[in-house]
Amino acid sequence: MSIINKPAEMVKREYELQEPIAVAVEKYATFIASTPDHVVNSALKMVLWRDADFRRWRKQQQTPSDKKDDHAAGKAARA
Repeated sequence: MSIINKPAEMVKREYELQEPIAVAVEKYATFIASTPDHVVNSALKMVLWRDADFRRWRKQQQTPSDKKDDHAAGKAARA
């Protein structure tokens, strides 16, 4: 097994953000010399993977093959 995994597949979605949040995302992306997409992905990973109630709920919803995928995603979120 390789040490470095290939990047996750990117999926295009459309969401609306409140104006001050959209501006903050763009400014943060500039601050870290990255893209707004990267900022949004990173912020959502931090929030979603650290929410204990959400993790418990997801475990209740999962099939055995989903659990393997989530373990890898959780490791990536902590990195």
